[in-house]
Amino acid sequence: MNDSMLEHILQQCTHLDELLMWDCSDIRSLPEVLVSMTLKQLDIRRCEVLDYSKILLYTSLESLNMEGSKCHPIVELCLPLGSFPLLKRVSIRRCEDMKFIGALGGAHRQHPACLDSLTIASCLNLISLGIEDGLCVTNLTRLWLWDCIGLKSLPEQMKSVFPSLVSLEIENCPEIESVPKAGLPSKLKEIRIFGSDKLVGSLICGKREWSLQRLPSLSYFCFSGQELDMECFPDELTLPSSLESLSVNNLQNLERFDYRGLQHLTSLSQLNINNCPKLRSAPEKMPLPSLSRLSIRGCPLLKEHWRKEKVGDWSNISHIPHIIIDGHHFM
Repeated sequence: MNDSMLEHILQQCTHLDELLMWDCSDIRSLPEVLVSMTLKQLDIRRCEVLDYSKILLYTSLESLNMEGSKCHPIVELCLPLGSFPLLKRVSIRRCEDMKFIGALGGAHRQHPACLDSLTIASCLNLISLGIEDGLCVTNLTRLWLWDCIGLKSLPEQMKSVFPSLVSLEIENCPEIESVPKAGLPSKLKEIRIFGSDKLVGSLICGKREWSLQRLPSLSYFCFSGQELDMECFPDELTLPSSLESLSVNNLQNLERFDYRGLQHLTSLSQLNINNCPKLRSAPEKMPLPSLSRLSIRGCPLLKEHWRKEKVGDWSNISHIPHIIIDGHHFM
């Protein structure tokens, strides 16, 4: 199918609200027909020669998905989210030319006020989310960043720019140095960080300018830190008392858990500890009366420490209703 064929077909679709374009190697331009004023969902995947410049005409979009495509210069420079006033969901994957995500500049600046979900994955040359200068995404609740190896920082004004954010997931963004000085959005409930050791270190290691304890609604925290040189976790100023689920992964040098950093977690119901090969002990009396599920995998020294046959050690955790060690359930 070529450009003229697509435009001819779409001219007959006066009420089209969803358009999927997958593996269309001969289509070079988005159609300018009436559909650009009615379309709500646009999904483009692996259309290598497509010129995206006309995407700015699609002002009625509510959902935009772009995957595995080379970008036209206007999109390569910056995907202007403010051009789509009704946009609710954005997913951009494997667009290697993408460098910035932001708003229109100058007199045409707009806020993507309806945007609820933003996913950016495998955009290797992404430099910035470009939202420092006046952009406010007031309704964004979910931000996922995966495999953006060129991204060096989170937005400095992230706390005020994303005031409604409740879910933050960052995976394999190794160059992000730290949490912004102003901190993270205060309504966050879920944080998951993998393959981004510098960022994790700024949250849980040593002296910190900002603490997770400033997040009064945080209920889920999952992280890995393969390169972190941490022997003890957590200290008493690391985690908020609102936490319900904690998952600790790939701390290669972790040797023990600190009683002082756990005793205030009165709402914690799930604790997962995975691939911490040097971890040999936890507090003698697990100070977590609310804990209902303890899962341990890939922690051979701790597994030996809590062998059921060692009655004294096992009694420290036997009150927990569900215990899973390397896939074996103990109830």
